[in-house]
Amino acid sequence: MKEQKLSIDVYHAVEANVNSYVFSDKKGTFIVDCTRNSEEARKVATLARSKGSTPTALLITHGHPDHYLGMGAMLQEFPNLKIVVASQEVKDDIISFTEWMDSVKWLEDEPHMKLKSEQSPDGFDYENRLEVLDTNEIVLPGGSVLEVNTDYPPTECAHMTTIYSRDLNALISSDITYNKVHIWLGVGVEREHINNWQEQLELLKEKYGSLKPTVYPGHGAPTDISIFEIDKKYMDDLLNVVQTTETEDEAKQKMMQLYPDWQNTEFLLSQSIKNQIELSSQ
Repeated sequence: MKEQKLSIDVYHAVEANVNSYVFSDKKGTFIVDCTRNSEEARKVATLARSKGSTPTALLITHGHPDHYLGMGAMLQEFPNLKIVVASQEVKDDIISFTEWMDSVKWLEDEPHMKLKSEQSPDGFDYENRLEVLDTNEIVLPGGSVLEVNTDYPPTECAHMTTIYSRDLNALISSDITYNKVHIWLGVGVEREHINNWQEQLELLKEKYGSLKPTVYPGHGAPTDISIFEIDKKYMDDLLNVVQTTETEDEAKQKMMQLYPDWQNTEFLLSQSIKNQIELSSQ
């Protein structure tokens, strides 16, 4: 049997149940996403370092903070690390979300991740540190190729990136899929976006169904292509629960009965129900 030169390791963060991924092909290491806080980002760095080579680059899949706020810590660990995004739109999303978080005091625990400015001279230089890829392929030092796709309408966020490895038959689906973690349908996710999302899950099933890749979600454990239908049904169930219950707490309890082993009920589920109730009342 031919030795598999490319490998993928998963770091499952505690905060937000979010994942970071470390690709290694024995000659180099490439990281995808870096958690929501510096402490866990340093654990991602430890995992990457254990692969035997200094990481060459870090890709951020989209503009939600649980995937990028560890960037500062990653640069402290690897000063020459190149940080990339797949499109200008993803970069703009990251900067915009960071500005908003600073405005509502959500960055007080990570002050070095505020936008670098006269007011925050020790902040993070998002404009110059984030580089936009000029190709839809990432070639690792050993020659392995990762296929990058950003051709998605607004779903869980405005702009999303997925990665496919033919060598591993692995799909890094980012937050287009959640596995046994309550799906974010909170602020920013409107009914139109849910429709888009379900359509994209169907298209992913059509595209990858015959290949049967391992699916690596943004949140939760690696799984298989059955997750596309599972997540579609979850969204239908949450919308139905919102329509057929009278209070947020009743809706939450009903979803917990339907999905008893799914994680992150206090934030992801609660905020999703709150947002969808507000949208249904407009």
